[in-house]
Amino acid sequence: MKRAGRISAVAAFAVLLVIGIFRTDDRGDGTPTTFGTLPFGYRALFDLLTELGYPVARSGGEPELPSDATVWWIEPAGVACGAPGAGGGWPFASWVAAGGRAVVFLPGSPRASRCRLGDAVPLPDQLVRASACASPRERWERPLVMGDVTPRARSLRSVGLPFADAGDWMVRARLGDHPFVLERTLGRGQLVVVADAAFLSNVQLDQADAAPLALDLVEAYGAPRFFEPGAAAGAGRGSVAYLATSPALALFAGMALTGLLFAWQGSLVPPRAAGDAGPGAPSLETFVDSLAALYAATRDYRRVLERYRELTAARLRRHFGLAPDTPLATLIERLRRERRAAPAAIELLAVGAGARDEAALRAAARALDGLVREATA
Repeated sequence: MKRAGRISAVAAFAVLLVIGIFRTDDRGDGTPTTFGTLPFGYRALFDLLTELGYPVARSGGEPELPSDATVWWIEPAGVACGAPGAGGGWPFASWVAAGGRAVVFLPGSPRASRCRLGDAVPLPDQLVRASACASPRERWERPLVMGDVTPRARSLRSVGLPFADAGDWMVRARLGDHPFVLERTLGRGQLVVVADAAFLSNVQLDQADAAPLALDLVEAYGAPRFFEPGAAAGAGRGSVAYLATSPALALFAGMALTGLLFAWQGSLVPPRAAGDAGPGAPSLETFVDSLAALYAATRDYRRVLERYRELTAARLRRHFGLAPDTPLATLIERLRRERRAAPAAIELLAVGAGARDEAALRAAARALDGLVREATA
């Protein structure tokens, strides 16, 4: 149970740490907005326009937008792609009709070619082309954007998803042979739709002519106010505030409380005494004495003598540097050739002799020990 409590405490701390790492500030760095610093964010675009002196701004929630403002929606949530009629409320059509200027950048990879802004503003079909179906020229050459909104042709890093046709929209720029920037009048206002927002992202803005194309659009329609309700809702909230309103607050609190309770319970248990340890390993002398007592209890003196002869032969092989499986006859020949040991002891090692009782076994063991001492002297 103590281990489970420690695991719960560590898990709760790890979750809080991860949240703290990814929410080190309250600007929404991990969101696909102009606050986002990850590859799919658009922070680089906002900083670029700010450094160049454009009066850019951000809006969120249900803003009170000036009627003459230029507002950019980058991949807005109100874009619905799918079957005709799929939609759900892009609530700013009335603001555009009252005189606003909206520039909408569509997602770069829609699930279907037919998209619309809410239920009221259908958009022209987009091309959906797999890279495997593109021609070698399309795969390797950078596509060019040309039109009224660009003073010169701009190249992009990737092909993107232009419109299949313009319909009743005005074409302000083309990507190759297909419409890329479309414009139409909506009431007293102006609605501009760009087929692909990918070139504005942090990862692509410094590639090819992505940044100059973004500046062309700013010059054509005015300094933008970015509409980002999700990022604005999260502004001013740190990790603690985020957890306080998170649906997982109860889970985090329960894990932390469980860990604290188990830690408190563990502090009440006295430490284990060192004297509870078991006996240590037996010494070599104790081990030998135990084997001797075991052999003595058998009273099979002949068999004990045979084992002692094998032990003596193994000791002599190690001394002479012979292999463990060297035949006993070779070892005996070596001993006789050196003539350093008593012949009777060598003969005892060679053929053995029946040990009838304990006294005879002890005498044979002493003789073999003497053989080892003389041979290794």
